[in-house]
Parts: sequence; structure tokens; C-alpha cells
Amino acid sequence: MSTRLNLALRKHPDHEEGIRLLASRDPSGNLKYLDWGGRMLASGQALAPEIADVLDLFHRFAGQRLERTGTQVRRARRAHKRLNGDANRVHPDVNTYRPQDFAKLRDLLSKMQRAQGKKRREREKLYHIEGSVEADVVYDSDDLIVRHIKNKNASIHYGHETKWCISMAREGYFEDYETHNATFFFFERKKPEENEFDKVCLMMPRLESGGFCGEETAAFNELDQRIDMFALAKVYGPRIFEIFRLVHEASDRYPGSVLFQVLQGTATREQLETVLAGLVKGDFGYETDGLLEAIVCNDAAPATMLEEILKRGAALSKIGREMVVRRHRRRYLPDHDAGLTRTIMAALVIHPNTPGELRERLVKDLRRRHVTLSEIRRTTDDGRVGVEYRKVVKGMGRRRFRRMHIKYLPVSALNSRIRRLEKQIVQTKKWLEKRIAADRLKAKKRAAKQKKKR
Repeated sequence: MSTRLNLALRKHPDHEEGIRLLASRDPSGNLKYLDWGGRMLASGQALAPEIADVLDLFHRFAGQRLERTGTQVRRARRAHKRLNGDANRVHPDVNTYRPQDFAKLRDLLSKMQRAQGKKRREREKLYHIEGSVEADVVYDSDDLIVRHIKNKNASIHYGHETKWCISMAREGYFEDYETHNATFFFFERKKPEENEFDKVCLMMPRLESGGFCGEETAAFNELDQRIDMFALAKVYGPRIFEIFRLVHEASDRYPGSVLFQVLQGTATREQLETVLAGLVKGDFGYETDGLLEAIVCNDAAPATMLEEILKRGAALSKIGREMVVRRHRRRYLPDHDAGLTRTIMAALVIHPNTPGELRERLVKDLRRRHVTLSEIRRTTDDGRVGVEYRKVVKGMGRRRFRRMHIKYLPVSALNSRIRRLEKQIVQTKKWLEKRIAADRLKAKKRAAKQKKKR
């Protein structure tokens, strides 16, 4: 029998059953909390099971502070209270708590437990996945598995507990790479070694222009630090070259993401409907306007979809801007609703599936907006399909970028020009004086050198 248990039983012989319960549930492993628990039990502050529960929480939170929420911080500041007083901290020594402090300690530990549970639930909500996880196994061995990641849900699921930006549920970085036709392969050890190479992300760009932002094939460890291929070979051994071969073959076979095919103008009707549903939810942020323009430039878009985008284009663009403001905490994001609406109308005029009546109405509307109908055409810029047109500016607006004759300028413009010229004259005179002084100094030095030579 342990010495600490014998001492506790001698001190409190009337509570032998409770002492033995506390000893069996002591979280320290060496009964260091047993003496304090016996004193609390003898004082009658609580029963043995409640004391054991408090000791479990104390062992977990000893030395920690109760985290304040934003609302609590603001209230404390208004009341001029200390934010991090000792009342919100669990002292690392349990013996500092007297029997009359038991209720206060219990309440503090309960608050910390609830705060930790709330924080865990919020974190789980961030990684909650709705929809299917699409991934194919490219390589599988006793200790390593390599998966081809085909959608964002798979990136969130298999990239859990890493710092990869593409595995963030509320960010749009995965979609950004998708629009540039990049493919991802995740390396994962079946038996983690508790280092940064337990999971590795391999990004393979597939654009002829050099990939995403001119990048080449890149690998990132769990901490999102870029590593070279020789480091991967050192970690995983010679088999990495066989894995690279399988990865390249899988990347070449993969037809491309839905977003990439929409931006290329080769998407099917089902793919266009999928992207439109994501636009309604605000999933694509900065890419919203570009995707709206790309959808109406896909020949597979049906007439009903074209009419819906014409009707709701500005509203969908606003949803995308609001999601960007919310995610990145930006106060304001300028809108381009008039230009977007004009672009959608121009694309529908030349789209083969636009109904005749709608086309006639759009033609009249674009003429009122001074768009040259004969110069509307589809374009492909940096792998993205779009529409191009020329807008004619009539009236005095045509002279906006021309230099007007001086005799037609109003009095205020003439006075402004005079003031500007006067400033230029003053500045020129100063530079002229400096230049003359510098030339005179050079002449003196030259003359002095010539005298020395003589």
C-alpha cells in the first residue's frame, strides 16, 4: 500500500471509503492530490466523486487562465477591471486552495471546461464537410499512401491538421488553383513519426504558360514550407521516383477541374449548373465576375441559364463581394455592376442558344448603351474564355482624352494653366542658378589645376 494512502487513511479514518475512491481516481499517477482531497472530504465541502471530478479538471488546467471572449473584454474595459487577474487563473499548486475556496475553484474549472468545449466545437464546425470526398489512391504500400485529390472536400479531409491554405474550409485558395488547372497529390504516412513529413502536398501545374503564377511542380510539408524533390527522396527513399512516374501519369489522365473547363469554355451543362449553384452560395469570391462571364460564353449553357444570369448577374456579383469582405475582413470592395451587365448582354447577343425575342431586346439595349454590335466577339486570354466589345463615347465625352485648343478653354482652366506654368518657371530658374554655380565652380577648379601644371 502506498505511503501517501496510509497517511491519508490515518488522518481521516472516518472517510476510508472516500479516500480509497480518491486514490483510485487520482490523475497524477503518484497520489500527490490525495492529501488535499482528503482535507476537502473531511471539511464536508463536497462528496468524494465531486472532489475527484474537480481534481481531474485541475490536473488538466493547472497554471492556465480562463480565456476571455471579445464581449467580456469590452465589458471589463468599460468597468475599468483587470482583464487577467488572479481570479481567472488556476494556481499550479492545489494546496493553495483552502476548503472555503473549493466552490470558487470548481466554478472556475467548469468555466474553463465549457470554454474549451466551445472552442473545440467551433473548430470542428470549420472543418465540417458537406458533400462527397473525391480522391483516388495512386500509390499504396505498408507505410505510405499517395492520393490524387480531386475536390475541395478531399483537400479538407486529408489535409486536416496541416497548415496548407488549400485545406481551409472557409477560404477560396483551392478554387484559385483549380481555375489554373493545377492537380494535387497528398503523401501520408500510415504510421506517423510526429514530424513535418508525415503529410506532404505535391502541386503540379498543367498550364502551357508555366502553371499557376509561373510556378513549377512544388512540394510542401505539413508546416506549408516548400521543399525540393531531393528532400522528398531523402525522406521516402528511392521509391519516390516510381511515385513521381505514377503521379505524372495520373495528372496527365485527369481531364481538369470543373472550374477550369468552365473558364476554358468546354464545360458540359451539368458542370455549368454545378458552378452556378456555387455562385449562388458565394463560394468563389474574387472569381465570381469571371465565372459569370465564362458561363455565358459556354455553348453548352441552356437558354434558361442564360436568362437567369442576365436577371441575377449583378446580385450574384454582390454575393461574391460580400463573401470576400466577410472572409478577409475588408471594409469595402468596389462594384462593377454596370460593366458586368453590359458584358453579359454582349455575350448573350452572340450566344447560339439565346432566344430570338431576348436577342432583339438585348440588341436595342446595347445600342442605347453605345456598344458597337459588329465588334462583339469571344476571346481567350490566358486560358480564359470571355467576350470583347467596343463602346463608343459620343458628344463632348469624346474629347475627354484629347488636348483641347487653348482658345476653347474656360477661364478657370486658363488660370490653372497659368499658375502651373508660373511654378514651372520658378523651379526652372532655381535649377538654372544651381547649374550656373556648379559650372563656375568647375571652371575655377580647372583653372587651378592648369596653374599647378605650369
